[in-house]
Amino acid sequence: MTEQADPMYDSPTYLMYETVRLVRRTGARMFPGQPRMPQLLVLWCVARTGPLSQREVAERLRMDAGDLVGIVDALEEAGHVRRRRDPADRRRYALEATDDGRAYLEECLDARVRLNELLFEPLSPDERRLFRAMLLRVLAHHDDRFTAPARDDAPPRPDAPARGAASRERVVTPQVEAEALRLQAPQRAEAGSPMRDRASS
Repeated sequence: MTEQADPMYDSPTYLMYETVRLVRRTGARMFPGQPRMPQLLVLWCVARTGPLSQREVAERLRMDAGDLVGIVDALEEAGHVRRRRDPADRRRYALEATDDGRAYLEECLDARVRLNELLFEPLSPDERRLFRAMLLRVLAHHDDRFTAPARDDAPPRPDAPARGAASRERVVTPQVEAEALRLQAPQRAEAGSPMRDRASS
């Protein structure tokens, strides 16, 4: 009698669910008091591209606007963000990161680096790069925030699929951009593209 595969262990979505639980447990143990990912994402978004309205933050991060209210309130109470009247529209408020918030963000990102090192210790450097590239590929297929940002001087791709009536600005981390450029380097190198030097720097 042959042993049958377990449908749960064969399910990538289940394994991802357990991985997320592992990340939360390990992060809480290593760095008690650190913000959860939604708070960190909101602070990162505002620090990187603020001032932004709460609606803009919700759209960029694909968050429910109602859920965002409590997150922003907590960040403001902690002194990491502040609400100010938007100069472009005095009827609404814009969020911006404080100096303390930016310093706190750096601490949190450093902690995430150490967390990643611990969690993915069983993987070799090449396996980590491959794992990250595969995750980006899946995400980019469903969410244009994770595709490589277009160059300002490059014409739009004629085969780019439309993703809704209004285009949204892509929210791409430096790690995502660097990985996308690295993956594109072999094709660009054959064409002698100047992007080859940027990807390898």
